[in-house]
Amino acid sequence: MKKIALIAMTAAAAIATPAMAQTTEVTGTINITGSVAPKCFVLNGSTASDTFGTTVALGELAQADGTLKPSADLSAQFLTVGGAALDARVLCTSATPNVSVTAEPLVNTVAADTGYDNSVDFTADVTFTRVGGTTLVSDLSSNPAASTASLPSRLTGTGTNVTVRTSGWNASGVLVAGDYTGKITVVVAPGA
Repeated sequence: MKKIALIAMTAAAAIATPAMAQTTEVTGTINITGSVAPKCFVLNGSTASDTFGTTVALGELAQADGTLKPSADLSAQFLTVGGAALDARVLCTSATPNVSVTAEPLVNTVAADTGYDNSVDFTADVTFTRVGGTTLVSDLSSNPAASTASLPSRLTGTGTNVTVRTSGWNASGVLVAGDYTGKITVVVAPGA
């Protein structure tokens, strides 16, 4: 009887004792997300900003007879005085930036009588160096609307990729004495 009781107790203990848990693999997944907003910026060394430019003081605009100096001379002087500040490294996170160039004539606030001029026109020539080529956008200061383009590829990622030059300087008549001011505005904005 002791044997039967021992067998019964062993059987009861086996039924009451839970089975050992089997080892299984556990996997955890952590998803990481982020984004980059479309933007353009000027990179000067390791510093990013949203502007570039300089003041180009051309000095005397007139020849001895009071008429405007030759266009080639003024274009060369613009480049010499402006120097490296006429070039920039602009980067955009979007693939095809939109650009605009606006040239505003050099104007003197003194009124000009017949045969005289108080405005000097020119063309702003801005070259955008992009992956796979260049795009030239020119704007005449005599036209108040900006010249625009959508670049077909990204601006190059290294070195200078925006250069500003001038051409086609002209005025009709003897220039009126005084100070003349104008400007070139270049805008690079994210595209599609």
